[in-house]
Amino acid sequence: MGVRLSASSLARPARLAPLQKIVVVMSIAVSAVIIPSRLLRFATACFAAANLGAAAALGSGLAGPFRLPLAGACACLLAAVALGASLARGRKVRRIDISGLGQLRVTVQQEIGSNDTRTDLAELLRGSTVWPALMVLRLRRADGVIGALALLPDSVEPGQFRRLSVAIRDIAARKK
Repeated sequence: MGVRLSASSLARPARLAPLQKIVVVMSIAVSAVIIPSRLLRFATACFAAANLGAAAALGSGLAGPFRLPLAGACACLLAAVALGASLARGRKVRRIDISGLGQLRVTVQQEIGSNDTRTDLAELLRGSTVWPALMVLRLRRADGVIGALALLPDSVEPGQFRRLSVAIRDIAARKK
């Protein structure tokens, strides 16, 4: 049997004074463990391999006539070595904690499986980017060091990427 509602049974909202504002405060508290993205590591490895190929092609003369082919080959080789070194460095696990008031705290675990951790308060800076499948966060630690943190959906547990995205957008909106 259905429920009948009459006009007299519905509560009528009270009229607000013209200058009265309604402020809705939403809690954006979220916490996420961030592991290094396999997709980003794979893309970096492919870019390093492409640089090695370009260095080989330029160095051997297979790429055709170029002005300063050895300089181009050295630049590509240097880029490949730098990318390879970034892949060889230890993988750091991070944890982002965002309080209900928008305070951001980043904990860095130096190596996977180690107990060596560092926790810093961080400030979200202008220039941070939030897209549906990528977040690049520019963060300033309490000691003034500025860094960037790239987050892809495979860096966090399923569903956490969306919650982090909403919280980061809320922090950015509060700063305006």
